[in-house]
Amino acid sequence: MEVFILTPLAHSIGNVSFIRMLRLFKITRALKSIRTLRAFRSLRVLINTMVYCVASTCWSMIILIVFQVMASIFMCQSLHFFIVDESNNEDTRRWVYDMYGDGAKSFWTIFELTFSGCWPNYARRIIEEVSPLYSIFYFVYVYIVVFVIMRIVAALFTKETFNQAAQDNEMMVRSHSLKTTSLCQNLSYLFDEADLDGDGLLTLPELRELLAHQKVSFWMKELGVDIAEADALFALLHEGDGNVTRHEFIIGLTKLKGEARASDLVPLVATVERILGHVKALQTTANVLVADKAPHPATVHV
Repeated sequence: MEVFILTPLAHSIGNVSFIRMLRLFKITRALKSIRTLRAFRSLRVLINTMVYCVASTCWSMIILIVFQVMASIFMCQSLHFFIVDESNNEDTRRWVYDMYGDGAKSFWTIFELTFSGCWPNYARRIIEEVSPLYSIFYFVYVYIVVFVIMRIVAALFTKETFNQAAQDNEMMVRSHSLKTTSLCQNLSYLFDEADLDGDGLLTLPELRELLAHQKVSFWMKELGVDIAEADALFALLHEGDGNVTRHEFIIGLTKLKGEARASDLVPLVATVERILGHVKALQTTANVLVADKAPHPATVHV
């Protein structure tokens, strides 16, 4: 567009800046379309993280700038006498002046020292050729700013990224779907291993033999399935015909996986309460029937 349209148009009608501004609207439309594309799901999470981390970024920058200004002022002032002392090595004085000669140079050197990762290049020559006492300054600064603060900031950004990824509905659904699919596949493979005769049905002896394997026992415990008794597990899986099909095996273990949830216990409690109410009503009816059928004492008329 720049080469074939805007440049020839500029020669013909002059200023085409307003036409270039129109391209910003197209960029806005493209950014809106990104939200609907699966390929840009990670990009959407990254953008959301950057938006939500604006306040944290500003405060992090302020804290780092304060430390950098303090360090740059200290280095500029403390090295001034070394730079003006003509008895010192000229090459070293020139290097120190280029690095810490004034406030701007000193601040930029501290900035590079903090973010470039090659702080020994700026510290070793000062310690060896100027004074070994500067090792105390570099030790404190590198430990507090470069090591501690920078890692805290990185950890905060990482935490916020995970939070945004966890709150993304599409990613949550996709992650849950992948976990469910993987679990069903693993249970299907486990059923094939347990079905020794290959008839597509799992009997109680076959289930006992399956649960006797140590690896299967560990895996079931990781899933949260209680396999203390194979008979009790078999009774929960089959539907009364004495055999467990592949579908019953997969669906049953999927439901039994994990701890009991409130959504599972509340309907169970409600059902038990209804059954208890029916039993009490039956008991009352039975008591009335027994009382009606009981022989009444004879009445004596005088």
